[in-house]
Amino acid sequence: MLYGKWRPLGFDEVVGQDHIVTTLRNGLITGQVAHAFLFAGPRGTGKTTTARILARAVNCENLSEGNPCNECASCKSINEGSALDLIEMDAASNRGIDDIRELREKIAYAPSKLEKKVYLLDEVHMLTTGAFNALLKTLEEPPPHAIFILATTELEKVPATIISRCQRHEFHRIDRKAMTGRLGFIAGQEGFTFTDEALAAITEQARGGMRDAITLMEQAVSRYGDSPTTDDVLNALGLIHDPRASEIVKAIIDANLGEALRISREVADDGLDIARFTRSALEELRTKLLEEARSGGENVRTLTLAVAELAKADFRRDPASAVPLEVACAAAILAPQAAPVAVAAAAPAPQQQPGAGPANPQRTHSSPSGGGGRKPETELTKEERFLKELYQRCRMVNPPQAAWLNGSCEVLSMDG
Repeated sequence: MLYGKWRPLGFDEVVGQDHIVTTLRNGLITGQVAHAFLFAGPRGTGKTTTARILARAVNCENLSEGNPCNECASCKSINEGSALDLIEMDAASNRGIDDIRELREKIAYAPSKLEKKVYLLDEVHMLTTGAFNALLKTLEEPPPHAIFILATTELEKVPATIISRCQRHEFHRIDRKAMTGRLGFIAGQEGFTFTDEALAAITEQARGGMRDAITLMEQAVSRYGDSPTTDDVLNALGLIHDPRASEIVKAIIDANLGEALRISREVADDGLDIARFTRSALEELRTKLLEEARSGGENVRTLTLAVAELAKADFRRDPASAVPLEVACAAAILAPQAAPVAVAAAAPAPQQQPGAGPANPQRTHSSPSGGGGRKPETELTKEERFLKELYQRCRMVNPPQAAWLNGSCEVLSMDG
């Protein structure tokens, strides 16, 4: 696999994680290396790669500016996978308390050949509660010859007691410029020829994961040869480059349901992958939404709703059917444009006289203690639907504001 072949061997080759690389190298140069590290972040962003570089660096006989030499006996044994003192464990498979107890028993023994014994626990969030408790004692009082590197894609599942005993580093999704540059370098070394548009498409599809990007590039070469065209790459990525994607977007914006349905049916009848076509149309809608939002255009609401509806199109039951796309287009075009929502707190509630009934019968709620009127079940269901739709629409244009609508508010009244 190209990803394994081009796995970085030194910190200088790690892409898009300068904030982490700088800290680790400074610690190695000054000799202030922590006894336990926690690497957290999305998959394919370099956690395991950086852990292995660190394992070589703490054992390297010729460390230079914090970088391992990759030439000494220690570096070579780790690169070749023959170093017994680098213990890699998959916490998803070795997640029980017995596995960690066995690790605790063996950690007391000195390294067989290397200076430091390095334990790399991948997907550490998968450990059981008992296993975490057993690991905690070891992290508190590790022997001087041992270093722990814990890696996880779900930091929120790691107990705070574990996090507090590690030097924590959070890996970010790699930015597109850095990823495109690395892909271009690898392609040049391998003798591949890619257009800038093709590399940009691969980068977009990889969503910030370098491993995924290299794998997608290799997939395109395997299918179309060493010099794939932009359209070849788009096909390999499942992004249909069909002019009708632009046409269906225009039909949605123009509220021309008949044209949108005609295009949907035509694409399906032509035997194209309808799910891929929908993704292509969705990308065009997203691009237009960004342009409209920046310029303050009039179609922001329409485009936001269209993006939300096409994103929900589910083709799993019948991949060849145009029905999910047709339904999404109809929902985007026929849904009434939401009027601006008034904030309930903007105007104070009218004062009531003692003994008087509620000023607005529609605002009567049942309290936790059982007081107050109880709304009909149908009305409550209607309010739930309204809040859910309001949250989904707001999330597309203003995520911070949407957070307030996610379980933190209630409908005071509904009119129309």
